[in-house]
Amino acid sequence: MSNSLLRPSSNVRFADVAHQTLLFDSAIDCERAILELLDTPWVQRLRRVSQTGNTRLVYMFAEHSRFGHSLGVAFLATSLMRNLKRHSPEKVATHETAVAAAALLHDVGHVAPGSHLGERIWSKKKANKHEYISTRVTLEDDDIRRILDNFDPGLAMQVVNILGESPEVPPWTKSIISGGGWNADRGNWAIVDSAMCAVSYGRYNVAALIDSFRISDDDELVLLENRTDALVHFFVARDSMYRQVYQHRVLQSTDAHTACIIKRLRALIEEEGLESAKERYNIFCDQTMSAVVSAGNYSADLSLDQLFTMTESWWQYHIDSWCCAEDPILKDLSLRLRDRRLLKTIRLDDEADPEQFLATARDIASNMGYDPEYYVILIREKGKHRAKSEDVPLVLLDNGTVVPATEIEPMIHDIMKRAASRSSWLAVPAEVKQKIGRLR
Repeated sequence: MSNSLLRPSSNVRFADVAHQTLLFDSAIDCERAILELLDTPWVQRLRRVSQTGNTRLVYMFAEHSRFGHSLGVAFLATSLMRNLKRHSPEKVATHETAVAAAALLHDVGHVAPGSHLGERIWSKKKANKHEYISTRVTLEDDDIRRILDNFDPGLAMQVVNILGESPEVPPWTKSIISGGGWNADRGNWAIVDSAMCAVSYGRYNVAALIDSFRISDDDELVLLENRTDALVHFFVARDSMYRQVYQHRVLQSTDAHTACIIKRLRALIEEEGLESAKERYNIFCDQTMSAVVSAGNYSADLSLDQLFTMTESWWQYHIDSWCCAEDPILKDLSLRLRDRRLLKTIRLDDEADPEQFLATARDIASNMGYDPEYYVILIREKGKHRAKSEDVPLVLLDNGTVVPATEIEPMIHDIMKRAASRSSWLAVPAEVKQKIGRLR
């Protein structure tokens, strides 16, 4: 038998819900870096951080984690760089390992509950971002740092510059992970979340996009003109995912409900003091919970060891324990979340006088024994993502000119410039909604 038949393959395959198979070749430096980083505790921890948080209470199979998503982003990033390298080998060779590592590590800073939800409920300041924690982990974690340093002593800082969108690295390196329009991050979650929610909104022609990107003379990531149709398809898919999944009114209500649990916990602590509140109301808070509810800037104030423990099981253990708390509001809100007795929504925009309707809802809730501060929640987040600043993707025309995609594709322009929806909702207990006289 030939020795070549006995030699182990350098290829490593992972079954994937979006791309069927994720293939990495350990003989290629940038892909070997992904495989080595994959086995570090911080990356494995992503198995214990939810990708879409409370979405599972709306779409029952949405139980997936940040781990699979991060590996998928790394796969798309390396696939794209493989294509780019055929056309700009020298530019890609200098940065491909850093881009691959950044793609895998871009979400290691997420915490429970539910990644972006956790980012909102723990934040007292807008400075709290998972990207900041990701850079801390990249620079400070011994396992990750050792792997990166073994490739190149300057690699860790290169990864941080990509994650932080620093001008120290070429624009195309940042665009692969966080650029406007399509990038490996958005390109992966659109398909994965769509599949796990059992809907088809997020599917698009990913292969067509990956094959059609180039690096321009000024180091920008640009798309060939003949594939703008695929980019339009992606924009429609992403927009549909926001409208039908991420902005689902039940999900918005549940996220607001979750935020009220922490709001109530903090109110008790501010009134009584941490240790006194824990003793008086039989509130369990481990060292990490005690630190995060008191932190001004959790991403900077907490140690990496504390941040590491902030997983979904950690969060759920606290919710379960608060179901036995002596404070009736904290107990009831926790029980409702645990047992999916969720608050009901009322579309406030349908009311002739929204302010008066809100006041009426507060009075009814109060008369029924519900503190309006926690049981009449005003939600104004629908369409919020459109208010975020986003670079317009660039297109390389057949004549060699680079132009913004919005100049040649009206639909991309319309989606990017569409005003954020101003729809507002109330979330209230079912009894309050029934008393108000609203069936839906």
